[in-house]
Parts: sequence; C-alpha cells; structure tokens
Amino acid sequence: MVRRIIKYSNRRLYDAAQARTITLLELSDLIAAGESVTVEWKGSGEDITGVTLLQSVLERLRRKPGDPAGAAAVDRLLAAARSAIAGAAHGAETLRGSVGDLGPEPRPAE
Repeated sequence: MVRRIIKYSNRRLYDAAQARTITLLELSDLIAAGESVTVEWKGSGEDITGVTLLQSVLERLRRKPGDPAGAAAVDRLLAAARSAIAGAAHGAETLRGSVGDLGPEPRPAE
C-alpha cells in the first residue's frame, strides 16, 4: 500500500494514513524503513513526490550527518526519488538529468 502525503502551501506535510503532520526528516525515515509514499500538492493534486523526496534527502543529510545508517537511507531515498521522477507525466526528461548528477544508482544487495 502506498502512503499518501499531502503538501500544503505553508510547506507542511500531512500523512493521511496517520492523520497528522510530519516533517521532511520523518518522511525520509519512512522511505528508509521501506515505505512507499506519494506526495501531492493540496490545491491541484499534482504529484510532487520526486521533488519532496529530494528535499527530504537534503534534510536528512543536514540533520543527521553522522548517522551510521545514513548512507543506506540516502541510497533508498535517492532511488525512490529517481523512480518518482521517472514516472512523472510531465517534466520527467528535464528532471531525470539533474537527478543523475546526484550520484550513482544504488547497487542491489548481494
């Protein structure tokens, strides 16, 4: 099941499954734990998952720079962001080039 997150114009994120607001760091924790999420803009319903996940990557790196599980979490976040951006209906080609510059694709676990 995909967890639905709604982003409001005041930049707050609302987790519809838990009926509460969450932070970018909590969003990154969800992805790091293996949750599937979709983020949509409140007013238009536009899918902004990729951009929001990239913001959560930066927030995780800023707030938890020494986290021992950080590298794996960042790999999962970047993979989820790449997937969301690749699946976006419009603007995917423009954004995909920018995401590729962030680093190599994560390697599958052996």
